[in-house]
Amino acid sequence: MLSLAVAVAISASIMRAASTLNESRFEPEYFTRNRKMPFERLLKFLLSMYKTSSQAALNKFFESKGITMSQQALSKARSKFDHSPFEKLFTAIKDAFYGKEYLDTLHKLYGKYIIAIDGSVTPLPNLPSLLERFGGTGAKASSPSARMSIAYDVMNDFIMDAAFSPLNVSEHSHAKDHIENVARIIDLKDAIFIMDRGYASEELIRLFSEKSYYLFRLRNKFNTEIDKLSLGSHTIKMYENMTVRVVKFTLPSGEIETLLTNLFDLDEGNFKELYFKRWPVEVKFDIVKNKLELPCFGGFTENIIMQDFWISMYLANMAAIAKNEADKKIKSDRKDKNNKYEYQANVNTLIGSMRERLADAVFSRNPLHRVKKLNRIILEIQYSVVPIRPDDGKTPRYENTRNCKFHHNRKSNL
Repeated sequence: MLSLAVAVAISASIMRAASTLNESRFEPEYFTRNRKMPFERLLKFLLSMYKTSSQAALNKFFESKGITMSQQALSKARSKFDHSPFEKLFTAIKDAFYGKEYLDTLHKLYGKYIIAIDGSVTPLPNLPSLLERFGGTGAKASSPSARMSIAYDVMNDFIMDAAFSPLNVSEHSHAKDHIENVARIIDLKDAIFIMDRGYASEELIRLFSEKSYYLFRLRNKFNTEIDKLSLGSHTIKMYENMTVRVVKFTLPSGEIETLLTNLFDLDEGNFKELYFKRWPVEVKFDIVKNKLELPCFGGFTENIIMQDFWISMYLANMAAIAKNEADKKIKSDRKDKNNKYEYQANVNTLIGSMRERLADAVFSRNPLHRVKKLNRIILEIQYSVVPIRPDDGKTPRYENTRNCKFHHNRKSNL
């Protein structure tokens, strides 16, 4: 599997390439003069994941250099180039992760990649220009918001494709784009796409039937004939003689779960486990929105919002690569300790360590310095672990109804 050291080396080559600057700046004369924040230093600042106020972040970034810079100057510098450097980073790491030399090291289930497609609405700064561009939610649709969507490789903890758009672009449109983009990385016949309620439609069912394997969770009244079916597995005809499989089972809550698929050879008893494999995509949205703090945008323009989005997508995958590397070391260190549970890296510690050192490693021109930074990241992660407890329903969860401004379990990673 792709190592953190290789991923950082790839990132460094992109950040230093002359084409990265030339293709992203809006005017040829931008970033040609020697200023406080030249292009490479600006990219390093943005990858440092500062989520304090812009001025506080600048003060911290420049504290050892004896330089001062205003947040207005930062915004002006960010307005001179587009989001393409960070989208390039995301794409390059993705292509390397699924490179031929690593394919045999990637995890599958039933011989297939398990890819969850899901979307989330992201709040934007409350400005009329953003409301007009992206649309709104809430009372009178007055709160500017955007739609974020990802295709997520569940077994390998990796975002394969991502999109950020106005609300009038539907989840179905994103799903179609995802399958086209994933097809550029892997053979779609080696994948099972899992989607929650709201995605199933004749158009998507036909599309996925032609290209890959799918598993849709169906909402009630999606199809009245399916609603009438008993528990268990059924093969039926839909949409002019298209053969599909319906699997129905009862959840612990008593609710009946209904799944639609073209997996005809999979044993009926495996579908419950397979569908719940999509849950990590919800965890990934939590990491992006609450731990990497994507909605804490560094500016109020569409351009800066798109920069922050692609930075978050790139950092989410870099964090996953680092976590995978640390988890292997944790497992090796604890193999003879007879612990009750297996242990994994603490994501909060991981992101905190990356905030301090990842950008330094990417932009370091000293190979030894880079190695030290990366080793420190892995070492800190390795010694901050949490148990992997089985979701067996036996762990009590206590409802907390108090109103607490600073929630004890939602502390920033700064």
